[in-house]
Parts: sequence; C-alpha cells; structure tokens
Amino acid sequence: MKTGYPLQWAFGLLSLVYPFFSKTDRFKVVLTSFHGDGYRGNTKLIFEKLLNHPYLYPVWLSRNHNVVNRINQESGNENAFLVHSLRGLRELSSAQFLVFTHGTSDFPFLKLPPKAIKIQTYHGLPTKRGEYLRPTSDKKPNMLHRLILWYRFHSINYFLSSSPYVTRIFSQRFSLPRQNFLESGYPCYDELITGEPDHNLIKKTWPDAPHYEKIILYAPTFRKLKKTKWFPFDDYNINKIASYLEEKQVLMLLRAHPNEKLDTGRYMLYSNRILDASQHVIENVYDLLQITDLIITDYSSIFLEGLLKDIPSVFLPYDLETYERGLSFNYQEWLPGPIATNQKQFLEEIEWSLSDKNRTQKKRAEIRDRFFSTYDGGATDRFIQFLENNVIR
Repeated sequence: MKTGYPLQWAFGLLSLVYPFFSKTDRFKVVLTSFHGDGYRGNTKLIFEKLLNHPYLYPVWLSRNHNVVNRINQESGNENAFLVHSLRGLRELSSAQFLVFTHGTSDFPFLKLPPKAIKIQTYHGLPTKRGEYLRPTSDKKPNMLHRLILWYRFHSINYFLSSSPYVTRIFSQRFSLPRQNFLESGYPCYDELITGEPDHNLIKKTWPDAPHYEKIILYAPTFRKLKKTKWFPFDDYNINKIASYLEEKQVLMLLRAHPNEKLDTGRYMLYSNRILDASQHVIENVYDLLQITDLIITDYSSIFLEGLLKDIPSVFLPYDLETYERGLSFNYQEWLPGPIATNQKQFLEEIEWSLSDKNRTQKKRAEIRDRFFSTYDGGATDRFIQFLENNVIR
C-alpha cells in the first residue's frame, strides 16, 4: 500500500525548507530503490551489510507501507520509515549519503538536501539505450524531456559502474562526466559470484517438477509498445519443444519481465517441464542463475549477468530492427552466443549449447571482461570503503 499522492505532495513542499532546520549526521546513510516502492537490488545489499557496521548506520525510506513493515520485522529494529512522514523527512534531511537505484526521483516529489552525497547505484547493465541516448536518433531529447532528465540526474555526485566500457555508455546516456563514476562493481552481483547454488530450489518451488538433467532460463526483456513474443518462430510447434524437453530431461523456466504479465499456463498445458519462474514465484533471479545451464533471451542484460557464472546463451532478437528502445552497442558483434531465427535452429542451438559449453567460452570471457573489470564478489565492501573514506571528519 502506497502513501496517497496528496500527502506525498504536501511533504514535497515541506522538503523545500526542512533541510534548513536539520543538522547533517555524518554517519547516516539513507537508501531506497525502485522509485521508493521496492526493496531490492544494489541498495538492498548495501543496506543489509551496513546493519552491522561499527559506526555507519543505514536508514531505508519507502512510500510503501508493506516494505517498511517487512524490513522492520526482518531486522528486529526500526531501520525503515515512510519517506512521506515527519520521521522520514527528518532522516532524509540529516543524511550524509543518499543511495538509490533509479535516479533522485526514487524519493518521489521531494527536494533532496543539497549537502548530502548522492549516489546512483543503478539497476542493470546498459544493453539498451535510454535517457539522453534516444532509441533511434543521436539528436538531443526535446526540451521537456531534458528538463525531466536534468531533475532526475543532474545532482548525482557518484554513479556506480562495473568497467570503463560501462562508464563510457552510462556517461553518454545520463550526460554525466566520467569522473563521477565509481568502477567498484555492483553489490547485487556479489551473491551471484560467491553464493552457493540451492540444489533443492526446484523441488521447494515446484514440488511436482519431474526429474531433470539441465535447466534453461528463458527471460526476454520488456516491451512497452508491444507485447513480447515468446517462441517467436514461423515454424512454432509447442509439441516439438515439449518432446525435446522430455527426451533430454530438461526444465524450461519462463521468467517474464516484472512489468509484463505472461499467461504461462498456455505453455505449461503441453509439458510439466515448462514452469512459471516469474518474479512472484521466485523474487531473486540470482537464485535461478545459480542453477541455470543455459539462458535464452533477446536484449535483456541477464545474459551479461550470466557471464559471471560462465552460463552460455541463445538469442532470439526477432525484432532487432524495430525494437523500441534501441541498443547501446553493436548487438551481433558483442553476442557471446548464437542467434536462432526459427524453431528448428532454436532446438539445435539449445542442444549444442547444453552439450558443448566450451563452444563459445572464449567469446563469453571476452564480453565478460569488457563489462566487468573485476568479478571477485567484493563490490559491496568496496562501496562501503568509499562511504567510510567520505565521512566528514
């Protein structure tokens, strides 16, 4: 349940003056994510690590009552507050650090304290264009769009990155100088790199799932203007796909983008080896990547995250020429796996990728090293070291 908009607007007005009556607490780190509605991503990992820090202390702000209640119940303390409340505004106004995932609008309608160090951790790797990188043109956005972008990003002091290549793309995309980027890596990938796979996850989540030898994760990106086409083949035949999965004892997990609704039932009718792995079933996609043998996607950055576990991928870019957001790099040049354009080829590439993982290993390593300077699982610690180094003495 979200705070009502009239109350959000009222606190937006209060936030214009509140910082003038607040003293900065140099050890306070205020965090949020996903437009103030979620509890996920880089900021979640940082927040939970800071709960045990000797002198820095974290505060989570949200406009979602359920998020606040959940965090306080899990931590056993009052570490989370509604951002549109007097307590929330007091915590915000006295923060030394503000840490978020989607821009300063993660604190909706609020004027942020000018003295706070504002850090954008972001929420994914830059496979797609956006913001100042328009989908189909290198021209600048229109004036209104530039004003909105200026509001969301101009006051950011630091922006997380995972490599010089990622920094270059994000610098262009958000019109921020490269010296503003911290190439410390992303905390949310630490658990993927160092965590142990839960080999009982399938049985715990789908008790009736059959015995399997391999797991395929099918996770395409989101399209706002059109619905995503699943199995986008002219020779599409779900019975043949079901037969292949049964013969090879493979599970295929369908994971739609969080913003997209998918009726998985129409596929599951044909095979008990096709399972719904959407966010409402398994919230943390990295739990799935720990046990995945092959990724199927189009333009989602999940294939890059999979490189941290050396997972091969098969690509289905059926709308490459018309994709609404455009891509930030040469797609075909930087793919660490094959493209399938029909179902026959799709099943052949799956078979080849599952039986010969070494086939594209060199290319996977090349792409991984371009997007990740380090992959040692230490990004959270490096970020906290940065906070410690920037505490006002």
